[in-house]
Amino acid sequence: MSKMTPDQKAEILSTLRDLHGEPIPFHPLILVFSTGKVSSDECVPMLREPMPPTGAIFSKQITVLLREAVHINPSIHDGAIIFTRKTADDDYHLVSWSMRIISKTALADAVPNLGSAHNSALALSLAREVDCCCILSKGSVSFFERGSMHVEAKE
Repeated sequence: MSKMTPDQKAEILSTLRDLHGEPIPFHPLILVFSTGKVSSDECVPMLREPMPPTGAIFSKQITVLLREAVHINPSIHDGAIIFTRKTADDDYHLVSWSMRIISKTALADAVPNLGSAHNSALALSLAREVDCCCILSKGSVSFFERGSMHVEAKE
C-alpha cells in the first residue's frame, strides 16, 4: 500500500516530467522520497567535501539546486538524493546528497538485472519508510513504488 495519495504521486510525477524537459547537469539522477528517515541499512552517505546545503523543499526549482550543487562539488552526481517528510501531510525536504543505495531487500529471481541504479532503486522502493524512488535518465523517467515500476520515455 502506498503512503502517497494519488494527488501527491501525481505532483511528484509532474515535477519529474518538468525536470526531465530541462537540461539536467548529470544523468542518471536518482531521487528517493520517504516518510521518516531512510534506514542506514538501506542507504549510506558518501562523504563529499564540500557538501552542498540541504533543507530545500522538493519543487520545480530543483534544477536550480542541482546546478548549484554541481558547481559546489562536481562529484555530487554520484549517488542518490534523499527527500524526506515527517508525516504524509508534510512537504518533502532535501536531507542528503550522494547516498549509496545498499538495500538488502531481496528482489524476486524473475526480475532481470537492468543495471545497478535500476535494480537498487527497485529494491529500495520496497523498504518500509520509502515512498518511492525515481531515476531520470537522458531517455526516460522511471518511477519505482512498492516494488513496481512505471517508465515514461522522453518525447
